[in-house]
Amino acid sequence: MGAERDDRLVVTSSVRIPRHELTLSFTASGGPGGQHANKAATRVELTFDVATSSALTDAQRARVLAKLGPTVRVVADDERSQVRNRALAEERLASR
Repeated sequence: MGAERDDRLVVTSSVRIPRHELTLSFTASGGPGGQHANKAATRVELTFDVATSSALTDAQRARVLAKLGPTVRVVADDERSQVRNRALAEERLASR
């Protein structure tokens, strides 16, 4: 499980989400972290549309829809780096 740096996010051995199916948005992170975190767009919000994904079989889609709903949203703002927060968001999506 985890993020692979190619065109797909590896969730399991049988589920690999094409990166073009992931929507990313970047905003300034609030709270502590100093001026860099509050001014730079380091917060990452990753959204995955389960209902329209080509990565899932009908059975997998039904399980994910029942457990998580039609859209999965993951936020990461733990780090000062947008790159690290993006990796964290992908890892969190894969672990769900």
